[in-house]
Amino acid sequence: MSEKFFPLETKHFIIRPEDEKDLLGKEWSVCLRDNDQTKVGALNFAGAFVNNEATIGVKLEQDYDKAGNYAEIFFIVAKSLFRFTDVKEVHTECRYEEEHLMKGIEKADFVYRETVDGNRYYSMKKQKTVWTGVYILIGFIAGFFMGIVFSNLWLGTISGLVIGIIIGVLMDKKMETV
Repeated sequence: MSEKFFPLETKHFIIRPEDEKDLLGKEWSVCLRDNDQTKVGALNFAGAFVNNEATIGVKLEQDYDKAGNYAEIFFIVAKSLFRFTDVKEVHTECRYEEEHLMKGIEKADFVYRETVDGNRYYSMKKQKTVWTGVYILIGFIAGFFMGIVFSNLWLGTISGLVIGIIIGVLMDKKMETV
């Protein structure tokens, strides 16, 4: 991530790392959007990124301990990690008793994975690319024109469709490894 991407802004909060040179090692501050000097919480990463996965934790002051607030923060941080780093999955956890945190995590599109020793584990995976449909359409159109040239629209359309599918699958696999 780079300096131009900070601070992260949500409807109610401004989120920024305390040290932009050490994004994972230092705590991030969560401040009110109305007054960006009023710190109402903190965000941290539990260790460095391992296997393109990150673990985040958020703690808000009691007055701001609401599911909607947690949802805003978890969602923007996860989306930013997916966009600006090579992270493929973001993890978090909470205790079953932390009802607001649990509901906020679920509202932020994190998926429940398991419960171990009273801790509920959630994660969000980076969505794969979906360009295959575009390649199929391009192949379909190219095949249609090939069919006109060879005076056999059915053969041209079917071959174009198959070529589009093959190109789409190969390109999507290439994008997953990048």
